Amino acid sequence: MNQTQTFIDSEGNAWFERNQRRLGERDPVSERMRARGIMPKRILEIGCANGWRLKRLKEEYGCDVAGIDPSKQAVQLADMKEVQRGWASRLCFLDGDFDTVIYGFCLYVTDPDEWFAIVAEGDRVLANGGRIVIHDFGDYASPHAVKYAHADGVLAYHVNFAALWLMHPWYRLIDWHPTGDSELVAIIEKDSKRLPVWP
Repeated sequence: MNQTQTFIDSEGNAWFERNQRRLGERDPVSERMRARGIMPKRILEIGCANGWRLKRLKEEYGCDVAGIDPSKQAVQLADMKEVQRGWASRLCFLDGDFDTVIYGFCLYVTDPDEWFAIVAEGDRVLANGGRIVIHDFGDYASPHAVKYAHADGVLAYHVNFAALWLMHPWYRLIDWHPTGDSELVAIIEKDSKRLPVWP
């Protein structure tokens, strides 16, 4: 069983139950988007829990939103129809459907066998000129994994997930902000015209 399946089967619900009361206490993602002057029109959040951040972003920007989370319980408790059950490696959205894709502190528990699929799906649904916002661990000077405390056989990966997109010449880093507690927010931008075409 891979890590995605563990979260689909049980740990997604267990995570939500443990953290539900603290959701929204701090929001470094929205803070960095605001600081960079990002004005989204259509946002997808992956790992959105019950949609608490999407609700705020929709109110602040008047934008369209969609969110996915593996927790059936979180989705049921969301008071937004835009939140549905899903996972990062298989997105049920159209190509170029969003100008902003947020990974809300979820990549660290994804299965390494799915990382390229996750990147491909994120790229597929992101419109040209759009941005990917990643909130995750930032203590990866030496990339490593640690045992995930809440489920047997699951590892927490401390790696530079933004680098997976930045390998592609269409992407560039526009913000890199440590948020404390060994966390950071990275924002990367997609521009398919960045790669020069020589005569």
